[in-house]
Amino acid sequence: MKFEISNLGYIKQAEIELGDLTIICGKNNTGKTYVNYAIYGFFTAWKTRIDFKKKFDLGIENELDKLFESGEILRLELPNYYEKVISAINDYAQLYSEQLERIFNIDKSLLSDVSLMFQINGYKQIYTDNTAFDINLSLESFEILMKLHKNDILEILFSASKVIDKQDIRLNKSFICSQLRDLFFSRYFPNSFIITSERTGVSLFYKELDAHNNMVLEEMKRIKNINSLTSDEKLNISFRLIDQVARYSKPVQDEINFVRDLDIISKRTGELAKNNPEIIDLLIDIIGGDYSVTDYSMSFRFTEDDKPQEIPLYSASSTVKSLMNLYFYLKHLAKPGDILIIDEPELNLHPENQRKLAKLFTRLTKCGLKLLMTTHSDYLIEELNNLIVFNNEFENKSGLMKKYGYDDQDILDPDKLRVYIAENNTLNPAEITPLGIFVPTFDAEIKNMNDVYNEVTDNLDIAYDN
Repeated sequence: MKFEISNLGYIKQAEIELGDLTIICGKNNTGKTYVNYAIYGFFTAWKTRIDFKKKFDLGIENELDKLFESGEILRLELPNYYEKVISAINDYAQLYSEQLERIFNIDKSLLSDVSLMFQINGYKQIYTDNTAFDINLSLESFEILMKLHKNDILEILFSASKVIDKQDIRLNKSFICSQLRDLFFSRYFPNSFIITSERTGVSLFYKELDAHNNMVLEEMKRIKNINSLTSDEKLNISFRLIDQVARYSKPVQDEINFVRDLDIISKRTGELAKNNPEIIDLLIDIIGGDYSVTDYSMSFRFTEDDKPQEIPLYSASSTVKSLMNLYFYLKHLAKPGDILIIDEPELNLHPENQRKLAKLFTRLTKCGLKLLMTTHSDYLIEELNNLIVFNNEFENKSGLMKKYGYDDQDILDPDKLRVYIAENNTLNPAEITPLGIFVPTFDAEIKNMNDVYNEVTDNLDIAYDN
C-alpha cells in the first residue's frame, strides 16, 4: 500500500510505500512524526468515516428490499464491487485530508492545503482457508445469517416470524452494510497501534492526567447551575475550562487511554504472543524484567541476586517506562495483520538493546505484524544490515550465525523492507542492497566525527606517547 502526501508540515510532496518493516530516518524537524501520525489516523478513523448506506452506495438497495420481503438468499459476488470500494476509499481519503487537523489537534489553518491519498494495488481476495466470517444476528422476531464462501461469494439469509416494520428494515440494512464495510475494508485498513515519543511521560503521569480530567468535570457540574451565576462568574468558568482542557493529538490521547485501561487489557491473551511466546521472552530480555498492573498501581518485576524484586513503576528506569506500552501491546493485543507504529523505539536504550530491537522487529514481521517507525539510531540500522547480510548464501554462514548468536528467525529479506530519508521537504527512498541499507544522514555525521578526531589526534603528541 502506498500513500501520496502533500503539504503535511515540513513535507511538501512525498510518496511512501509500506513494507513489512518501514523505517523513516532523518534529522530533527523534518516531518517524520507527522507522517506517522497521519498514517495512524488514516488507519483508525475509517470505521467512523465510511458509511455505505449514507455516502457510499453499493447499489444493493433493491436486493436488500427483496431479501426482507421474500426471505430468499441474497448472493453477492464481492469482486464485482471492487470499483465501488476503490471509489469509497478515494472519497474517504479526501474527507480525511480535509479533517486532518483533528488528528493533530491544531488549528485548521496550519494544515489548510494538506492532502493524503491512498493507493491500492488490485483487489485483495477476502476468502482464505482460515477466513472466519459467519455472522448470525438472532433476535425475537427475525434472524440474519451472513456467510462467506470461496471465490468471495457472500450469502445473506433473512428470516422473520412476523412482518417487520420500516424501522426494523432500516436497522437491518444498517447492520448488513456495516458488516459489508468491515468485510471489504479490513483487507486494506489493518488494526493500528501507535507508540509515541511521549510514552515515558504518559506511563509516568497518567494518574495526574485522570486527576486533571476530574477537575474539568467538577467545573462542568457547576455549569449546570449556570443560570444562577453572574456574568463575571460565567466568564471566569469559561476561561478556566479553556485553560484546563488538555490539548493532545489523537495518537497521544489514544496512548493515554491505552495506559488507563491496562488493568483490563492485561487480562487478555494476545494472539501473537500466544502463538509466539519467544517474542515476549526476547522483549523481557531487553527490558530486564516484566510488569504487574492492578486497578490502582503499576510495578516492575525483576530478579536480583536470584531473588524476585518488585518496585513501583515510577521508581523504575527510563528504559522500563519507555518499553512498557510495547510490552503490553505485544503480549495482550497484537495479532497477525496488525500494524505497529512507533516513534523512535531506541529511546533510552543502550546500544546493545538497540541491536536487540532490530532482531525483535524482524521476528515480529515474520509473525505477520507490520511495522512503521521513525529512528535516529545508527545502531538499529547497522544491526538490520547484519540481518540483511545473513540473507545471502556464503561459506560458513551457519558457523558465523552460531558464533554471533543469530538464528534463521533473525534473517531479514531486504525485499520486505522500506527505508526513507526525510530531507528537502520530502521522503527519499534509501538505497537497499543485499549488503544492507545506505543512510547518508547517519553516515555523513559518523564520518565527520571520525575526521575531526583523526585530524586532531594527528596533531597531538600525547596520541603517540604509548
